[in-house]
Amino acid sequence: MTQDKIEIHLSINEKHNLFLDYFFSFWTHLGNGLFTFAAVVIIGLFAFKTYRYSTFALGISTLVLAGALSQLLKRVVFDDALRPKELIGAEKLYFVPGIDVHSLLSFPSGHTAAGFAFMGFVACLFFSKNKFAQLLLAITAVLIGYSRMYLSQHFLEDVVAGAILGILSFSIAFFVKGTFQKK
Repeated sequence: MTQDKIEIHLSINEKHNLFLDYFFSFWTHLGNGLFTFAAVVIIGLFAFKTYRYSTFALGISTLVLAGALSQLLKRVVFDDALRPKELIGAEKLYFVPGIDVHSLLSFPSGHTAAGFAFMGFVACLFFSKNKFAQLLLAITAVLIGYSRMYLSQHFLEDVVAGAILGILSFSIAFFVKGTFQKK
């Protein structure tokens, strides 16, 4: 299994160009916890008149759950999971200039979890009937995950687990919100 994830990562790592280096250096920040939190607060302020506190509650609970679960898994359950730089070796990888590449706490990808959780929140809140917008948000989330591999921060399995974690976190928060609204 380890050899497969290394081969997959190396095949992704060999496909670099200047445009993609810049693009993914920016795009990866869309999954940053501080960015997603700030975006939820801004969305909550704009939606306050219509939805009151429920937008804040859903958005923040989604991100807190995604962040807490990913950090618990990273730091307690899979604390020995190495990132590409450490497992493959820096000499075998291309690194995008200016990116601080980490070595430890690889599984799962927190950026991917936050990205999928946040895009699910936005899709549900604003685009529940707009399939095209939902598709664009899904592509945005997938590209956040891909950026983590492109930048050699994570392996494919880290990103897939982060995506599942993000979707699960939003689903749980949405379910809980719906349960409380019925009461």
